[in-house]
Amino acid sequence: MNSELERAAAFEEAMRDACAERLVPSPLGTAVFNDTLHRVWSLNVLRVENTGASAEEMAAEAELLQSEAGLLHRRVFVADSEAGRELEEPFAALGWKTDAFVFMVPGRPPNRAIDLSAVVEVESEALDSLEEAIIRETLPDVDDETVHQIQEANRMVAEAGRARHFAVVVGGAVVSSTDLYSDGSTAQIEDVGTLAEYRGHGYASAVVLRALAEARVTDHDFVFLIADARDWPKELYRRLGFDSVGEKYAYLLSPALPQ
Repeated sequence: MNSELERAAAFEEAMRDACAERLVPSPLGTAVFNDTLHRVWSLNVLRVENTGASAEEMAAEAELLQSEAGLLHRRVFVADSEAGRELEEPFAALGWKTDAFVFMVPGRPPNRAIDLSAVVEVESEALDSLEEAIIRETLPDVDDETVHQIQEANRMVAEAGRARHFAVVVGGAVVSSTDLYSDGSTAQIEDVGTLAEYRGHGYASAVVLRALAEARVTDHDFVFLIADARDWPKELYRRLGFDSVGEKYAYLLSPALPQ
């Protein structure tokens, strides 16, 4: 068992549970619900903790529990990495989308010097415009209620993680930012985002490294971040000195696809 991967995953699941309104036992694990924010996939998920079930069995259990809760989506997170990886093809055959998440930890210096002088710490309210812009860019067909629920979920997670926020501000507006979550010993760097017109200036690198520096000077003995295993930001994090310690898998069936 990869202890770094499991420690990071346990932190993430503790954050998810802290934002839950209901935790429902299942023969396959635990169904996590936030009925108020029912459109937010990450807060309404069947967490499969018992290995050995097939994709069909997981999909059926998600259908049973999540349809009963009135959810429009079906979401399954597989706690065991190897089992999760092996389920990709079976879930694809059922029409589900794979989300593969790579967990990364800092182990090397960045491949070049990064100027952190433009990075400042800000209050959460300063991030609202940037956050909404990133949501609408990522989910171009999303409606206002879904944007609202995603932003409320972000605020709830930030509160659970005692978040600090690091940003680059241009003309009085935040154009790039990241959050730093903490439980006192473990820290997670999360929600890295930059407005499209300000990309290419090194701002994302700067906010990530500032968050990492703050985690270290506040005596966290473990720092990690999570990236999409099939998207380009993981390459940025590698250049900043982060290395993969493993992957976790989740599966989604949603009328909002593709996303």
